[in-house]
Amino acid sequence: MIRTAIVPMAGLGTRLYPIGIVLPKGLTPFVLADGTLTTGLQLIAETLWAAGVERVGVVVSPENRAVYEAFLEGGGARYASARAQRPHIQQIYETLQSLACRVQFIEQPELRGLGHAVWCARAFANGEATLIFLGDHIPLPLRDPTPIHQVVQMYETHHAPVYGVHRVPVSKASQYGVLQGEPLGTPRAYRLLQLIEKPTPDYARQHLHTQGLAPDELLAHSGVYAFPPILWDALEQLAVEHDPAHGEWTLTAAQQRLLQHIPAYLCEMEQHWLDFGTAAEYRRAFCTLAECEHV
Repeated sequence: MIRTAIVPMAGLGTRLYPIGIVLPKGLTPFVLADGTLTTGLQLIAETLWAAGVERVGVVVSPENRAVYEAFLEGGGARYASARAQRPHIQQIYETLQSLACRVQFIEQPELRGLGHAVWCARAFANGEATLIFLGDHIPLPLRDPTPIHQVVQMYETHHAPVYGVHRVPVSKASQYGVLQGEPLGTPRAYRLLQLIEKPTPDYARQHLHTQGLAPDELLAHSGVYAFPPILWDALEQLAVEHDPAHGEWTLTAAQQRLLQHIPAYLCEMEQHWLDFGTAAEYRRAFCTLAECEHV
């Protein structure tokens, strides 16, 4: 069973500029259909725990760590009288305290890419099998079974890398990591053949199409990854080889390296996630969670 999860949240939030200057992406607010006020961090952490994860490491920037920690402190003594007079505030405070006990913040001192963010959490992972979930995604549905459950279950079957995927049109290939799969004979399950980070539509159409999908469809990452312990060996090798002058250190590089040595599998999501990384995506996510009639 995968006990450890890493959630990268250290990005600048430029797609939500200027709000991202003062509000870390994990603290983006949402209102649920029952009126509960929550954040992306809380929704992600609760879903990970529901999937059996015991330890959650959240990768943040050094300047935002204090903001996250202050949030989980729940206002401390400043809000003591309010908590004493309003039981619902006390209940929320206790929820935040519980979250603080179960989440560890890990600093990414420089923004060198997703692969580097995961590498920064290597001491926290302690060489274990690890689930990685992108910090600006909310898995749907919020209740069982979530996409995270599906990926974890497939990992327990194969004990090899498993990546959540969804279908995208060929025209959007350059926006995603695109994966070519070979159907396994069970619905929505594939063996990974190859993956390319943000290919051109023409290249993806010619070289990355998966059998069984429509001609204008591809499989793309859904933001959830399950890795066996060998991930840390691959990342260690990449840490030695990576030249910052060549750009960001991607997680795709580690996936490609692993594929040279062990098989990997794809789990296609029917409902995959709500992305809240841009203004338009945040609006859709907010409305969906609040059961907005116009999504």
